[in-house]
Amino acid sequence: MRLNSALPCSSFQTTLQFGEVALANLETWITPPAKGGDGWGEVKSCLFVSLTTKEGAVGWGEAFVLPYREKAVAEIIHALGRAAGTLGTVSPWLFRDLATQVAARHPSLDFCAASSALEMALWDICGKLADKPLCDLLGGDYRRAIRVYGNIWSGTQWDVGSLEARANDLVAKGYRAVKIHPMLNHSAHEAATCVTRVRAAIGDEIDLMVDLDSQPDPGVALQVAEAIKPARPYWFEEPVEGCNVQALAKIRKASGLRVVTGEKHCNLAHFRAVLAAGAADILNPDIAGIGGILDLLEVAELADQRGFYIAPHCWNSMTVAAAAMLHVCASIPNAEMAEIYPEYIDHGATFATTGFCLDEGRAFLSGKPGLGVEIDVLALRSLSAYYHSTCLTMAEAAP
Repeated sequence: MRLNSALPCSSFQTTLQFGEVALANLETWITPPAKGGDGWGEVKSCLFVSLTTKEGAVGWGEAFVLPYREKAVAEIIHALGRAAGTLGTVSPWLFRDLATQVAARHPSLDFCAASSALEMALWDICGKLADKPLCDLLGGDYRRAIRVYGNIWSGTQWDVGSLEARANDLVAKGYRAVKIHPMLNHSAHEAATCVTRVRAAIGDEIDLMVDLDSQPDPGVALQVAEAIKPARPYWFEEPVEGCNVQALAKIRKASGLRVVTGEKHCNLAHFRAVLAAGAADILNPDIAGIGGILDLLEVAELADQRGFYIAPHCWNSMTVAAAAMLHVCASIPNAEMAEIYPEYIDHGATFATTGFCLDEGRAFLSGKPGLGVEIDVLALRSLSAYYHSTCLTMAEAAP
């Protein structure tokens, strides 16, 4: 699996020949938090990016953001955009080189989220110019069915009964895999009970993922792992912080469960360390936070070489970032499952037409060029709490 500009694929090389575009304008929108369509969880703020070329082609991207940081990430996006404007013409590869230089070996998650959004938008433009879905440019096939799971996350003080009901609701809607976070506001004993009861509620045919949300005590994580083994969890996600590679490796070996980590990390060296230590079975970098699609493809290749899998994290909207995630999954041989936030789907439909559909636990891409996402800009603007525009022509972008 080759994932860089040296790809010996003639169609990909043709795309590269006109992949450099002259940028004219950059826009960002930040949407405020909102209630989910079914009331289970809150939709967090999302940060969207639009790049327009001098010829009028428009590409969309999205940055991973957390509370209190949204505007800071937007500022980084505009600064990187101005730097890209000084290049004259830019491609995803040239932009990646630029972002690497600007980061000066000090990448942070916020910086890489900004880089991810801009590179994503450039890829969207490349696909539209080539009149092909993004995954086809990357060597994939838009007709490939992509397995997905429904993430059940809520920061509220939920009880086990309501979690059972929510899991059953997603199964009734066609999800064949669900993920729960049993230690949010709960003890280790309560978490184990929760997993056992949800397994009994949804039955044995549905895959059940367990996410511990990075416990500070590896001993507690091991305690939960041992207690939930009879429930046959499909995977055991973030039992401890991902930076604690040695603890992850010990938990993986001692528990015998498939360990997942990577959502909080953007440094390729970190993923190499995780793989070298045998600290995970599945890596889940965030599609809108790792630094760009090229970085995610590189992580996928590193994992594939060692027989490990990729299940991209996507705590973002179910519009732009989710589409990019699915295009990557359709392009790599070691994709596991893609993450879907069911509560976010109705919210995204108020301003976007997604480039995919969901059916019986699988996602299917539309086959439209680029990411395949169509944004109602007026609806997005009316919904947003923040909007900013920057001219990126050479004259305006020069320092």
